Amino acid sequence: MDWEKHFKKYVWDDDKTPYFTPVTSLNRRQASNEIYVYALFMGTLFCVVALLANTGALPHGRSFGVALYAFSMVCAAVILGCTKHCLAAWYCALAPIAVLVYFYVFGFHPNWGAVDHVVIFLFVMLWLRYSWRVIGIGKRFEEMPEAGNGKQSNDR
Repeated sequence: MDWEKHFKKYVWDDDKTPYFTPVTSLNRRQASNEIYVYALFMGTLFCVVALLANTGALPHGRSFGVALYAFSMVCAAVILGCTKHCLAAWYCALAPIAVLVYFYVFGFHPNWGAVDHVVIFLFVMLWLRYSWRVIGIGKRFEEMPEAGNGKQSNDR
């Protein structure tokens, strides 16, 4: 078996997972794939948050404001996934900041330790950094070239 071929096919593909390709070098298909994964992540995460906020399962209890914000983020993720519009990318990029504000106002779960706090903070910082990339993709999406026919797959 050719493990490298299968690893690249399913985990790292220049067309489907171009996360380390500069935004200026992306084509529309690559950018669409990247925005699709980001929008799927955002939509799923905030759909869960909206449901938890309505049921009172969050550490601070029920919150209509958190549920409404989470629902608006789900809508923005759907709009971003469908239109690749820059304003939807900007709105989605505010989510990590909102998460930091949430933890500042309501605090962390009482059972979490210092390591948990650091891991969550690092995840949110990486998420914020990646959100800037998505904004860049949204700004340049209309100017990106169409995907070429240059590379053919040998997966037969």
